[in-house]
Amino acid sequence: MTEEKGFKLDTAALRAYTMILALAGIWLFFHYKTGGIFLTPRNLSNLMIQTSVTGVLAVGMLMVIVSGNIDLSVGSVIGLAGGIMAVLLTNQGWGLGPALLVAVLLSMAIGVFNGVLVAYAQIPAFIVTLGGLLAWRGAIKGLTAGETIPIALAPFKAIGQQYIPLSVGWAIAGLALIALIVAALARVRGAQKHGLAGISVGQQIIGVALPALGILAFIYMMNSYQGVPIPVLIFLIVALLGAFITQYTTFGRYL
Repeated sequence: MTEEKGFKLDTAALRAYTMILALAGIWLFFHYKTGGIFLTPRNLSNLMIQTSVTGVLAVGMLMVIVSGNIDLSVGSVIGLAGGIMAVLLTNQGWGLGPALLVAVLLSMAIGVFNGVLVAYAQIPAFIVTLGGLLAWRGAIKGLTAGETIPIALAPFKAIGQQYIPLSVGWAIAGLALIALIVAALARVRGAQKHGLAGISVGQQIIGVALPALGILAFIYMMNSYQGVPIPVLIFLIVALLGAFITQYTTFGRYL
């Protein structure tokens, strides 16, 4: 049984490394085809900003898909929440905090509504969210009359366009490295406490060194341009929160 489990773990690790190598190959190909522009700090920073919204949505969609469901309305819900926030900020003169709170609560309410229909009314998630895709898209078009609402509020723009100071980026890297070391020590103590087979020093070094190199390389690359973008930082926080929920909470056991 142990050998079979070890084989599965090795196979999973091999698949993960294969995906990383494939991604690296794609990056090198585009770097070559763009004349050495693709892997520059500026381009990577811009790409991460552009994909941060998709990354935040992917964290939530992961939990939905793993549970055997689907949500086709997530894009329309984001559009509705963003549109209502724009109306409150520009047309109603609200502050950033209250408008953001309304947008978040509205999104949560729609999620609860969809969940109730799926769990208690036994309506397939595909049908519920397909209807939501059309309904929420129509709602935001009706609310804004199909027109773009400009937002001049500087703090709001900073969320999607500004960067954290370089020193703060290195401080975050330092905290991340400390967290890696603490987690490694906790794994060793946990194995010793429960009488499990000891974890070799080599495994611990690799388990800490590889993520540490990735963190340092990421911060160095971002700081080589203007620093870590705020939307990317938000995405990382959401990703860590999602990992915590799926691995260390009761909710994660049902996924």
